[in-house]
Amino acid sequence: MTGRTDGLAVGDIAPGRQAPAVLGALFVDLEGLRARYECLRPGCPHHLEGPAYSTDRDEQGEPIGVAGLKTFIDGIKSQHLTQYHRSTR
Repeated sequence: MTGRTDGLAVGDIAPGRQAPAVLGALFVDLEGLRARYECLRPGCPHHLEGPAYSTDRDEQGEPIGVAGLKTFIDGIKSQHLTQYHRSTR
């Protein structure tokens, strides 16, 4: 199965065990160079992070570019979980 980020395929779940719940989704548009994170945890006070665009400006007024977009992608899940759910998982 493709598209899974947890390393599991359909046949990897042992009989009698439940698959892990999906608690968030990261959407990346490589053509439009943008990304957003949606938290799917029940009761989350802030379900949407972003979107971040490569044309967004940094503190110096310069476009963040692909490197800035990668920084958003690399850190948004852990930042969101720490800030709103007091967890890193």
